Amino acid sequence: MKGYARKLEKKLIANFMKTFYEKLGYYPKVITPGSLVKNKEGLKILELKQLEEYFEPYLPKMRNNHLMKLTSKNRSRRISDLRFMFFYIARSMKYSLSEIGQYVGKHHTTIIHGLDMFVNLYKQNEVFKSTYHDILNHIKKDNYEPSAVEHDY
Repeated sequence: MKGYARKLEKKLIANFMKTFYEKLGYYPKVITPGSLVKNKEGLKILELKQLEEYFEPYLPKMRNNHLMKLTSKNRSRRISDLRFMFFYIARSMKYSLSEIGQYVGKHHTTIIHGLDMFVNLYKQNEVFKSTYHDILNHIKKDNYEPSAVEHDY
């Protein structure tokens, strides 16, 4: 019975996401009870796939009207900046460098470089800072734990 329920849940979510995308142009974040993980302190955190969904409204569209992904090999400034934000938030949720790197298909040293770039851009670029805080506010609104992202540079 559990297998049937899981298949039905996935099918309903897929249909919902497709309809949502057709009407609004981006995929909604869909969080199921099984998608939540707890960190060492017992606070709710998101899986990396769920975290990536918070970035979808900010991702550019490709020629065929599909959204580009953070895991793509694209090196445009817009995607790179969003990737740096993703790295920083994931790291603040206590994901290891290798876990983040495996998820996005990058080496852990690339993640270290991305975290350094995040700090530099956060200090110097107001548009970057504003986009980061918009994404962060969406995450906080849903009561998830990006506790380490409360910072002052």
